[in-house]
This record gives sequence, C-alpha cells and structure tokens, in this order.
Amino acid sequence: MSSIHAYPAVHGNLLVLEDDRELAPLLKEVLVMAGYDVHLVRTVADAKDRIGRGALAAAVLDWGIFGGNAKEVADELRTARVPYVFASASNPSELPADHRWAPFFSKPYPITALINAVEESRSAGVPIPG
Repeated sequence: MSSIHAYPAVHGNLLVLEDDRELAPLLKEVLVMAGYDVHLVRTVADAKDRIGRGALAAAVLDWGIFGGNAKEVADELRTARVPYVFASASNPSELPADHRWAPFFSKPYPITALINAVEESRSAGVPIPG
C-alpha cells in the first residue's frame, strides 16, 4: 500500500488548477497538510499567470475546466520543464498525445496515490518537447 511517507521531504510550490468550487479547497487543504505550498487557481489565465512567475516544483491539473481544457497550461508547464499530473473527471483519451506521458487520475482518486505520482514525476522529470 502506498503512503506519502515514501517521500518524507514533500515540499515545494505546487500549482493546482481545479475549477470545482467544492473540491478545490479540500484538495488544497490536504496538499498543504502534506507539506506543499499550494497555489490554487480556477482558470487557464490564472494558471498561466502563476507559471509566468516561476519557481514551481510541480502541478496538478484538472483537464476539463469551465469553457475548455488545460492544454495551454500543460503546454506551458512542459516547455518550462515543470512536472505535472492530471486529476480529472474527463476521459484520459481526451489528452493530446504529447501529454499522455503524465500520470492521469480519474475522480475520485486516492490522495496518497496523487501525491506519490507528483513526487515520482518530480524525480523522473519532464520529457523534452519534440
């Protein structure tokens, strides 16, 4: 069974793009308790603004957000070489091929598995865009 104890030094700035007004604050609270400095955003524009300020350790993205999807955000994160995982009610087949390397969690998901995937992605790095 996985636990976040596999990563005792979980920390860093974590961008979370989540538009669900009920889930977002709960997700933030749990990730803060796990040791992250969480920057919660609900729109693509806010996510891109936060990415532009740099110093992100990783990101958790809801793929299907109001009015579209998180492709622009994932593209910018990949270019900036910031690892990310998807946590979404969307179907993983909706992801473009160049983002299918990232872990995908369907809602509802176990939070420890999500945290482990974030940390594993941080360790593995981001594929160079081709």
